[in-house]
This record gives sequence, C-alpha cells and structure tokens, in this order.
Amino acid sequence: MLRHRTAPALAAIALLTAASVTACGSSATGTSQEQGDTLTVVSASPPASMDPAKANVGSDNWFVNLTYDTVLRMREGGKVDAGLATKWGYVGDGNQTFDFTLRDGVKFADGTPVTAEAVAASLEYSRKNGLNVSWVSAIDSVTATGPLTVRIHCSSPHPNVPHLLTQLLMIGSVISPKGLADPAKLGTQSFGAGPYVLDTANTASGDHYTYTPNPNYWDKSKIHWKKVVIKVVPNPNSALQAVKTGQADIISLNAGQVDTAKSGGLTITKSPIFFMGVNLADREGILAPPLKDVRVRQALNYAVDRQAIAKAVVQDYGQPTDQITLPGLDSYAADYDNHYPYDVAKAKQLLADAGYPNGFSLKMETQGMAGIDLVTQAVVQQWKQIGVSVDLTTDTSIGQWLSNATSKKYSALGFGYGGATGYLASLDWMLPHPTAFNPFASQDPELTRRLAAAAAAPADRAPALYQDVMRYAVDQAWFVAVLRMDGIYAYNAKKVTGFAAAIGYLPDLAWTTAPKA
Repeated sequence: MLRHRTAPALAAIALLTAASVTACGSSATGTSQEQGDTLTVVSASPPASMDPAKANVGSDNWFVNLTYDTVLRMREGGKVDAGLATKWGYVGDGNQTFDFTLRDGVKFADGTPVTAEAVAASLEYSRKNGLNVSWVSAIDSVTATGPLTVRIHCSSPHPNVPHLLTQLLMIGSVISPKGLADPAKLGTQSFGAGPYVLDTANTASGDHYTYTPNPNYWDKSKIHWKKVVIKVVPNPNSALQAVKTGQADIISLNAGQVDTAKSGGLTITKSPIFFMGVNLADREGILAPPLKDVRVRQALNYAVDRQAIAKAVVQDYGQPTDQITLPGLDSYAADYDNHYPYDVAKAKQLLADAGYPNGFSLKMETQGMAGIDLVTQAVVQQWKQIGVSVDLTTDTSIGQWLSNATSKKYSALGFGYGGATGYLASLDWMLPHPTAFNPFASQDPELTRRLAAAAAAPADRAPALYQDVMRYAVDQAWFVAVLRMDGIYAYNAKKVTGFAAAIGYLPDLAWTTAPKA
C-alpha cells in the first residue's frame, strides 16, 4: 500500500468483496487431527501492535489472526462465513441494524467464556479506540441483547458490517475481558479466543514471534501446527534466501523476486491487492487554483502513460487502471479501466481551454514505500510535457505521511490503497469529511446523493449503484489512478498446503494453511 486503519494507505491490503450477508448457519466443530511440527513465516516488518484495534490491516493480519478469533470469517472467493457467530444478518431494510448469535460453550484462551457481553465490550473497545475512525463512524452502539446475541446499530446505512467483523479488518477480533481490563498489555500479549496463543517466553519483539496451540479452542481441526513462528527479516534478499534454503516456509515477494523464487523451487500465489496513483486532493483550488477546474484535473489524467508506468514498476504483476478499486469488488466498472487513454495533445488542449496554456505548478507529497514514490515520480516527469511542474516531498515513515497528508499543505498526494468495497472506500475518499485521502473535505452533492442511495440499497442492487459512483468520480477526475498491483507470495509446496491469495481474501495462516500430507 498501503493501507492503515487510520488511513488505509499505510499498511497494505484489506481486500473486501461486495457481497452483503443476510443470514447463514454454523460450520461444524471439528476434532483434533495430525499436526505439522513448525510453520515458519517471514515478515518484512514487525507488527505495529498485537492489539487488534491498533494493528495495521494487511501487514499485521498474520500476527493478530493466529491468536484472535473473529465474529465472522472471510473465505476464499469472498464469501462471509461463520466464525464465533453462527447466525447473522441485517434487521429490516436500510442496512442500519445488524444482529448475530454466538456459538455456545466457546472459551477464550484464558478459560473465560465467550459471551455476548464480552463480545459487545470488545467491539465497543475497537470502535472507540481503533485507528480507523471512518470505517466504524456510522456505528453508534453495540449491545448484548441476550446471553449469546448481539445487536449493532448504525446511525446511517452501513452495508458492510459483516466485512468489519471478519479477520481481514480485525475489528471483529474478539478480546477477552481480561485483556480489556489492562489495555496496555494488548500491544505485546495475546488475549483472544483464536487457535493459537502468543508464547511470550519464546518471542523477541521486533525479531521473532512464536505461537503455540490454544488448548481451549472450539475447533481443534483448525489447529494444524504444533508451533508457528513469524520471523522478521527486513532485507528482502535475505528473507527469500531463508525460504529457498528451507529455514522458512512462506514469504511475501516483490515483482522482481518472482523468477528467483520460482528457480528455487517455490510455488507462487498472487492476486490484485492494491492500487497506486496521485490524489488531486485540492479540488476546490485552495492552494492550487487550477485544480478547481475539472478540465485541468482531466488533463492531468490524459497526460499519464499508465501502461508504461505499470510495466516499469510492477512488470507482469499488475495492470494500468483509471479507477480506485479492483476487479471483483462491487464498485469496479470494467468499462472505465481505460477512461483516460494517454493523449498529451488532448491534455494540452484541455489546459488551454481552462486558461492555463503554459501549465502551472503545485506542491505534492508522496510515500517512500512499496513503490508509491516510483509511481509518483513517473507521473511528475510525464506532467512536465504539459507544463505542469511539481514541488515534491517524499515521506519515509507512516507518522510523517499522516502528518503531511492531513496538513492541507499539499494540493496532491501520492497514494497506495488496498482494495475495499465501494462503501468503505467512500468513507475515506468521497464523503465530505476530512481524512488522509480527502484532507480538504471535498464535497460534491451529486456524489454524496449517489453514495447514500447505494449504502441503503439491498445487496443485489448495490454493486450497480457503486459502479455508477465510481464512473462519476472518474469523470470528475478526483484522482489520477495509475495502476493496480498483485500481492505476491511464495511458499514451499512440499511442506505447505491451503495457502492461497485471492480477490477479497488474504492467505489465511490461522485456519487453512496446513501441512502437506
């Protein structure tokens, strides 16, 4: 990304699907089975926190999901399925009230029961103390309505409550009352009901994290390993070498490492995971008056050779795009993927028509991570052809990026963002409140009207409405999307099975990654 919960551009990868779930039954509880010895995974960085509410979506999922069970589970293929809850769905029309029923007899790793009261308290903690304010902004209460039943009420339509409760976003990662009683410990210890517990005695923060089976887990068939170890190896070449030589089993790759991984006998799994480009944030022209004119914003889109940039940055592991979504998500409009073909002459004409025949200048900020800066620099170079000059600042840390992105000192922002449903993306990008992706709180009454209609719509009608929203935003040129790229992983298929990436789904260490028979 990356995508972080404060502003999903910082930590990578919260992939979601469009499907809204109305009801479902439970999955059967399994029995214990033969386990593999040790699964070793390589991570480029340590977790921001072991607290599910404060962890980074994407980069921290594996660290957290091993120890915390979630209310619902996202399955490969994008289906929301049973987790700690066996029944769930919206009440009535309008997507504002959501009920679910928990499994009976489930315990946290510390032995205390998983009750509706405990789950409601955990969700309230994550809602009020989590990093992503926008995604839960519509939720105004979480209440235990019985020993095993919980109601979530929203002040406005929220069609994606089921997605919030899955392992992908971790808001539904249930924390025990003992953990909530001492929040300071949540960052370094585990207080969940998941298949494993963090073995703090054999964990060195920032270096390696060791997990052992939770003896109280409700489904022993999901505990596939006697031990799981996540090693932090910042150097990508050293990390890949560890997997090639059998010191580790799983790694996330960049495009330039794929051939080396394949030649070393590793198996590759990949899926579109996030997109990058330039956000034309100053749409009212407060700092850069030309950006107030839609013709100028459209000119900046026509002046970008997306095909060339995509080939240079992601090679064969990504595609050019004009929209801020991914194929397979509800707001993806296939007919708008090449809405702004590369056309310098047309870009110059639009600038001239808007009164800027010689171009203009603006200040831009970008992120020096995950290739976002490379994409931004390429766009800046291509804009020079139409007379647009950029004073570019490159940030090297998440904190610096957040500070600059929300400072209102930059008219444009280089971005990376993980695929999200139309509703969740709109909370960051399109609704008139300040976020790191809409720092000037830009508003468009027509866009807001369309979003309200889509959020309240039944599940079968929502995708078409969100696709029209995306077409409208692209027409208004609120951004210069450039490319989408794949998340790429390599693993030892001689030892590991059930490890896969897909749209709407991250490879799942906790439930599906198992020893090869």
